Amino acid sequence: MKRMTLCVALATAIGLGLGSPLAHADTFTYHGTLQDAGEAANGKYELRLTLYSGASGGSVLAGPVTVYDVEVKDGNFVTNVDFGPLALSSQAWLGVEVKADGGDFVALDSRSPVAPEGSACPGSWALDGNAGNPTGSYLGTADAQTVVIKSNAGVVARFESNASVGLAFPYTTAGAYSTAIGYNAGTAYEGSIVTGGRNDATFGTTIRDTATNQVILVAQHGVGINTAKAPDGNALRDELTIAPSTGLPGGNADLTFETSTTGTYNGFNMSANPGGFFTLNGLYNSGGTLLYDQLLYINYLHGSSSGQWRFNGASGAVPLSVGHDSSTGNGAYLSNAGIWTNASSRTFKESFAAVDPLSVLDKLVAMPVMTWFYKGNHADGQHIGPVAEDFAEVFGFGDNEKYIGTVDESGVALAAIQGLNKKLEAENADLHNKLDALAARLDKLEHRQGE
Repeated sequence: MKRMTLCVALATAIGLGLGSPLAHADTFTYHGTLQDAGEAANGKYELRLTLYSGASGGSVLAGPVTVYDVEVKDGNFVTNVDFGPLALSSQAWLGVEVKADGGDFVALDSRSPVAPEGSACPGSWALDGNAGNPTGSYLGTADAQTVVIKSNAGVVARFESNASVGLAFPYTTAGAYSTAIGYNAGTAYEGSIVTGGRNDATFGTTIRDTATNQVILVAQHGVGINTAKAPDGNALRDELTIAPSTGLPGGNADLTFETSTTGTYNGFNMSANPGGFFTLNGLYNSGGTLLYDQLLYINYLHGSSSGQWRFNGASGAVPLSVGHDSSTGNGAYLSNAGIWTNASSRTFKESFAAVDPLSVLDKLVAMPVMTWFYKGNHADGQHIGPVAEDFAEVFGFGDNEKYIGTVDESGVALAAIQGLNKKLEAENADLHNKLDALAARLDKLEHRQGE
């Protein structure tokens, strides 16, 4: 027969503490686990049990008693043992010999502790709870074996020797320091956490961690944070729903990313507000109060198939608006008719200087103006205008020679028109003077002919 190892489980030491005191007990219940060559044993075995006064050596207190046809399934067994009348006043040790059909009894390497009713065995755990546990007590193994918890003969939890945990039917052996939760959930990589739903043909069976230190959430019918319902009051479907927050401004449904420095919190916040409003905000701490700076505002207007986009604290019921001061766009906007409207109030401007329209005209006339296509985008059609490098070299406006501000381009065009007007006015004045001189000479000639 192969060498047997009996792993005494929870109730081995319990048995002598169950029921009435042992001095009057006929039997006690013995629970245990049995391995055969490192594998969970299955089949019928004989157990020969002897109570000793010590972990080794000592005197025989009772037995040996042979228990026949002990059914072992998946390594687990339970059987009744009758040592006869016995008065056990101090801790005893149970020696176990095991025999399979057709073999000889094999003594296990060590004895298991037992104790009288009302006292605890070292290394044992009572089914109704322990009290007075010594320092360093624990449930588990002292070797590299997996601790398995079963219910209804099915695995409900696995505690692996590599510090991973599988709960509710782990899909695979978990990676080190990983956790799998849910029916058919499983991990394969170290440090990952996978929560899974029920195994079905289309969902949950192929969603697994793909690298170390991942968090995978498998939730076919939605995820709720601080809520179990969708915003419309119905059950979650397949969306992520965050309930309104009481700890952030506005009491809205928020998703916040914060970074922390000494006494100051800075970060970003995304919030969904009543009425179809969505905002991306800068989040900051002001004297212990969290406040927002609005960076992006979107309003969806159901029924009109339209919406509003506002950047950097802009306002106004237009499709797109930008900013509220000189550093954020000064409220430039796209009109409802699709016209981009620059911020151009005198109150927005400073350091005014006069322009020589004729000089602008001369520079504009000398600057190349061509037709062209944007690279890789001929489908956008042909365009006409200068290149930014020439524009910057000739006029020096703006702060980047690869771009032309529309306000500068239109300003140059307006100044050139003024310059052209001045040039035409000067030429017209000169022509008028010449015509007046010719008319005077003609009058003189006509007067002489009439004399």
